[in-house]
Amino acid sequence: MGIDFLDLKFRVEKRFHIRIPHEKAAELFRNGKKYDPPPGEWRDVRVSDFVAMIETLVAEQNPECKLDIFTGVKQDIIKCLDVDGSEVTPEALLYRDLGMR
Repeated sequence: MGIDFLDLKFRVEKRFHIRIPHEKAAELFRNGKKYDPPPGEWRDVRVSDFVAMIETLVAEQNPECKLDIFTGVKQDIIKCLDVDGSEVTPEALLYRDLGMR
C-alpha cells in the first residue's frame, strides 16, 4: 500500500464518515489477485473489491448514509489518481489500470 492508497483511504473515510482499519485494507491486498509480471510478486485490487469493502464498512459504521458508494468512491479515485472517469470501472485494477502508486 503506497501513498496513493493512503490518500484514497483518507478521502473515502471523510466522504462516508467511516474508518478503514489498517487490517481490513491489508487483508484486501493480501487476498488480491496475482498478475504478471513478475509472477506472484505483487497483487492488485479491482475497483469492485475496494467498493465492496467500503459498502461493508458503511453498513457497519454509518448505516444511515444515503450516498451512492460506487459513485463516491469513483469520484475519490478520479481526484486521487488524476484519471479520466471513463477509466474507473468496477473491473479496473487500481495499480495496473489506474496507475496507483
